[in-house]
Amino acid sequence: RYPLVTGVQTCALPIFNNKETSLRPPLVRRGCYRRKFDGRKIQRFQCKSCTKTFSNLTLTPTWRQQKPFINSPLVFKLCSGLSQRRAARELSVDQKTVARRLIFLADIARKANARHIVQRPPPTDLRFDDMESSIHTKLKPVSIPMLVEHGSREILALRVCSMPAKGRLAEKSLKKYGPRKDERPTARQAVLEVAKRIGAQGLSIKTDKCPQYPALIKLAIPGAIHTTVKGRRGCVVGQGELKKIGFDPLFSFNHTAAMTRANINRLFRKTWCTSKREDRLQDHLDLYT
Repeated sequence: RYPLVTGVQTCALPIFNNKETSLRPPLVRRGCYRRKFDGRKIQRFQCKSCTKTFSNLTLTPTWRQQKPFINSPLVFKLCSGLSQRRAARELSVDQKTVARRLIFLADIARKANARHIVQRPPPTDLRFDDMESSIHTKLKPVSIPMLVEHGSREILALRVCSMPAKGRLAEKSLKKYGPRKDERPTARQAVLEVAKRIGAQGLSIKTDKCPQYPALIKLAIPGAIHTTVKGRRGCVVGQGELKKIGFDPLFSFNHTAAMTRANINRLFRKTWCTSKREDRLQDHLDLYT
């Protein structure tokens, strides 16, 4: 699903050197250079009409990256519980390099995920619910509506959106940061639109008994069969996803959410690595997906 991450591919450029044809060659070879990190020779070309030069690597996504070989191991490390600082230390690169590569790799991952969900068989049984995290502080909570296929536990869509603080932190959050915009209805509708686009006929969606879900699902996917189940407490204090019951009707979603928290450092229950921006949290989640 990530064919262009390593940066070792080259594009085939048309070179016309046939002496029997009367056509003027549009491209000619113009020397070569050696790539720094592996010493490989890279051919350069020149256009005869505009006199501009380029190389075999100009049209690849990793063009102008001095260390494209760190892309594949960086994906594994960022999706295996390592922070950006620790990943940079293990790969012997700067922290800014890891921060920039996260944006680059997330863009490739989004395109690969978009192609994958269209080509895969249409899902028939889905689980839908929200995860919660925070940006910089617990006084700035965010919600992550997520759509998971039952059985395979494959994440089909998710969105990061802001939400107002609740409970004992609501008054402190309002006093320190002012009112926060509630973007959950818009984000939930965007996630359910994916289910409407790729779902099979007679699609079944199971959620907990959140009062906002029935009207939202009926509006987004009119033909879907919506089933609600009672939510249960977590098996350990602070672990909302893992349930201490014999049979969990929402096991596919809860287990996937728990695995997401276990593999993304900024989503750990007890961690000093926090997200500073919502779009960077979205990038990390898209890469994990």
